[in-house]
Amino acid sequence: MENITDTFQYQGVDFICEPWTGAGSMGIGRGENPLKFTLPLLLLQISVVTIISVFFQFLLRPFGKFAFLTQILAGICLGPSVIGRNKQYVSTFFYARSMYIIESYEAVCFLFICYITTCQVDTRMIKRVGKLAFINGILLFLIPFIWGQFAAVLISKRLGSRPAGVPPAEFHHVAIVESMMFFQVGYGVLSSLKMLNTEPGRLALASMMVHDCISWCFFMLNIAIKLNVELEDKNQVYLLSLSQMVMIVTIIYVFRPIMKWMKRRTPEGHSLKASYLCVICVFLFVTSLWAEFARLPYFFGAVVLGLATPKRPPLGTGLSDKIGCFVWAFLMPCYIIGIGHNIDLSQFSWGDVIRYEILFGVIRFAKMIAIALPCLYYNVPLWHAILVGFIVNIQGIYDVQIYKQNLNYTKISNKSFGAMVMSAMVSSTLIIVIVKKLYQTMSKRNPYKRRTVQHCRVEAPLRILTCFRNREAVRPVLDIVELSRPAIGSPLSVFAVNLEELNNHSLPLLIHHTQEISPFIVPSRRDQIVKAFHNFERSNPETVLIECFTAVAPRKTMHEDVCVIAFDQETDLVILTLDAGIESWERLLCRNLLQNCPCSVALFIDRGRLPDFRFVPLKKLSINICAIFIGGPDDREMLAYATRLANHPSVDIHVFRLVDQNGISPLRDMVERNHDMRVINVFRKENSDKHIIFREVRIEEAVDLLELLRKEGDDFDLMMVGIRHEENLLMLEGLSEWSDMKELGEVGDLLISKDLELSVSVLAVQQ
Repeated sequence: MENITDTFQYQGVDFICEPWTGAGSMGIGRGENPLKFTLPLLLLQISVVTIISVFFQFLLRPFGKFAFLTQILAGICLGPSVIGRNKQYVSTFFYARSMYIIESYEAVCFLFICYITTCQVDTRMIKRVGKLAFINGILLFLIPFIWGQFAAVLISKRLGSRPAGVPPAEFHHVAIVESMMFFQVGYGVLSSLKMLNTEPGRLALASMMVHDCISWCFFMLNIAIKLNVELEDKNQVYLLSLSQMVMIVTIIYVFRPIMKWMKRRTPEGHSLKASYLCVICVFLFVTSLWAEFARLPYFFGAVVLGLATPKRPPLGTGLSDKIGCFVWAFLMPCYIIGIGHNIDLSQFSWGDVIRYEILFGVIRFAKMIAIALPCLYYNVPLWHAILVGFIVNIQGIYDVQIYKQNLNYTKISNKSFGAMVMSAMVSSTLIIVIVKKLYQTMSKRNPYKRRTVQHCRVEAPLRILTCFRNREAVRPVLDIVELSRPAIGSPLSVFAVNLEELNNHSLPLLIHHTQEISPFIVPSRRDQIVKAFHNFERSNPETVLIECFTAVAPRKTMHEDVCVIAFDQETDLVILTLDAGIESWERLLCRNLLQNCPCSVALFIDRGRLPDFRFVPLKKLSINICAIFIGGPDDREMLAYATRLANHPSVDIHVFRLVDQNGISPLRDMVERNHDMRVINVFRKENSDKHIIFREVRIEEAVDLLELLRKEGDDFDLMMVGIRHEENLLMLEGLSEWSDMKELGEVGDLLISKDLELSVSVLAVQQ
């Protein structure tokens, strides 16, 4: 059966007529070729491109994850640059009818990509990005655009001509398209590199978000001007403009309230109903069709609907999880095939490549300049500015599809499209590697001096960073602050960091709360937390200074914000407050802090034993704290902090020094034993007049330690331990094998274990 049975031309457009053979084949056994039917051919194409893409991912796995690179390479391999040179292959797999189907699926894929990426963008974040990000966004729009046009003129005049077969208007349009950038691409790359909540990552995302807003405004203005110029009938212009406005109003005042109602009807913690998801998909298709009727690109409707979608779960990120699997597993291969089919590397000469790359290089350099100038003016570190400049030059699938839309609208030719895609693929891969290596080099910072409680001078103010993840942890944090504040001398400096998971924001935040909360405004959850700390500070103005932060970040990189504040504020101790029921991701946060923090770290497990100092007079309180000292740097740090707590008038300290049967330290390292002995002697000498009881307890093996803790544990409100100890200690032998939370160390984990059934709060310290 011949595919093409007739061709004719109507109003300058070529039409191809083929007989309808049905979507599915009866099979080879019935004498039919399945590849002549739509469904079998589509399934084969998806399978082949997926296999090739996975093969490239396997080859490049030692160098990192390069999803964009492997996808484009798979498309190019199937296109006319490699396998597509075989005419038999093209006539079998990619004849005209199959490409129409592929391009239709490709358009649907981009429609969903536009929606699921845009519905995560919280437009309220633009208000919080700051002056620098606004300036960056404006310059990122203006400078690359202007430099690109000048570069296009200079290349045409100084290098002889433009690339062969490329008219002047197209070459200038290539410069305009290449100067664009997209927030969604940067967000995806930074998320995979775990850089979302870093300072360069935040600045880059905020700047790109401002740039995108300006670009969309310019895009709408351009469309309005073209309508006035191209259409002679002004009534039709008014009608189309009215239709565009009605579409936007309908999305905001009809579709958005319906989606809010769906959110309210969905119980907290539950996913969106299938019926609700179907309704949202109908909204997506209706708005895209409406955009086409209003002479707008079809994806414009998806973008506006995405911006109008409520950001709180189960919408926002929840929709991405629901729809994303279908998009990336089924539709993306069609997208890859459609891209690769339009790239033919045989069209290019070396001269063409040089001219295109000079143009693209000038535009990328312009983006670097647009970032560097304001950053340096606002005293941003040079390497941070360079890193942000690289990030805004990263391109991805979103950029490529914009190139494809320009190709479909005949704004650019296949030659320019191929050059832009290849340049984006190569440059972005190199830039991602540079960004990763540069950030790793920058993040290997060490404190310029030892930031520990032990090495903090007695007369110097102690600087503590407390971090917590829910409002219920505020009271335990204030309890620790109260116990740590000095009776006289320099005030205690406290940095309170409220940790929030990045699940309803597209932009990671690090908010420094510097303004007082107005009594005339209903306080939010964050405001209530800040107000509690400010009230405590006002009640202790001479002994406590408090600064409040809120860090909104992904779980995997939440520790980065804590480490940055600890480094910048030169803190001596970071205290992470946890509930008794510790989740797996909280353990990940603990491990990351213990490994990366530039100062000492303490994990505080609150079990409700400490009183609420805000409502009970200090004179009526007696807080019993036990410090278990075995030996080593962590135990010495714990003892130094216990010394600070002993200054509180309501605190009684009991120090249990565990020794072996011979009455000596169980450590085998003589250097550590000498350090321990010196610290203990100083501790006993300087604290002889305080409420401190010092005991040496002989422990032979782990069973003896269990008995001690079981007998003495509930007599105290708080027990302090070191996290790390010398390996193979007899008195700790076997404890690590039954450990539930190794982050607390053997003794700390033992105190919260269900076997002992203790209710004492635990503070585990690592120097």
